[in-house]
Amino acid sequence: MKRKTSKIPILDLNLSAFHHLHGNPPQLELQGTRVVFYFEPNDLFYQLTGLYNKNELVPCLDFVKAQRQLRAMMLSLREGAK
Repeated sequence: MKRKTSKIPILDLNLSAFHHLHGNPPQLELQGTRVVFYFEPNDLFYQLTGLYNKNELVPCLDFVKAQRQLRAMMLSLREGAK
């Protein structure tokens, strides 16, 4: 029997923006009033999370742009639920 792999829930906008910036976009899901970022549990996820935790240098403006994109997606998801 195949085992179903679950997605990894992340609540941290900064970590999610780091992933988004490096080509691993999250799936967003609204849980109550909170938006949760879900990622596939693959090698890319673990590599990028390791780089984030090691304080990898990123272009500042690109990182801020990724944060703004995710915030816009969060607001859109919340507005759609009303």
